[in-house]
Amino acid sequence: MLSAFIIPFRECLEAGVVVGILLSVLTALNAHSQRRHVWYGVAAGVVCSVAFAWGFARFAGGFGGATEKVYEGALMLFACGLITHMVFWMKGLAKGLRSRMHTQVEGILERNTLLALTGISFAAVVREGVETVIFFQALDVSLAAPQSLLAAVLGVVAAVLLSYAIYVGSTWLSEKAVFQLSGVLLLFIAGGLLAHGIVEFQGANVMPTIIKPLFDVSHILSEKEGIGAILKAVFGYDANPSLLAVIAYFVFVPVAIWQYTRTRV
Repeated sequence: MLSAFIIPFRECLEAGVVVGILLSVLTALNAHSQRRHVWYGVAAGVVCSVAFAWGFARFAGGFGGATEKVYEGALMLFACGLITHMVFWMKGLAKGLRSRMHTQVEGILERNTLLALTGISFAAVVREGVETVIFFQALDVSLAAPQSLLAAVLGVVAAVLLSYAIYVGSTWLSEKAVFQLSGVLLLFIAGGLLAHGIVEFQGANVMPTIIKPLFDVSHILSEKEGIGAILKAVFGYDANPSLLAVIAYFVFVPVAIWQYTRTRV
């Protein structure tokens, strides 16, 4: 599934860019020996992210009936808000990020508070790790499926390679273009989560149904397999949506993408 690739790719890329900037600044300041403190933070962040994933899978959920639908709907709406916030926040943060971190690292070296280097890289990795776990749970991506697991691994590998290319100053790619495209795709995913979250609430009778389904094309293009499954993962395709879900999707997605693409960095 493309969503199983896009989410870890974007999340790992964000963490990778921060770590790469830290390492490049330390190199520029001729503080090579202090780079290990950055890697300590990366390792700790990965361990904590894995622990959070285990705990979330172990203790979250387990509901039944209407309660399960409310839980899943709330999780989808929360993930929609988190993705949207993350996309816009990262775009705003990207402006002048390298110069700000250069100043910050210089201050850390002058004060000899090297633990702060570990803290910065740890925070970057664990934040993206926790967000990835929540997004995967909301999308109901089963990592037990070989295809989803492979896509997730490929997303991580691609992000690591791209982060390294950015770190060494590759001239054949545009960091801005990569973030712009992945940001747009994530907003489509967020719109799908919004629509499906509304459907879950309607199934639990928490929200009015009004018209459900608005149409049904499942016999033409099912969302459970093939192209329909890909469209569902990336664009939130629903073969038999409700009226309220359709309205929410086609209001949220165009407005969010318009606002995102018009905002200058």
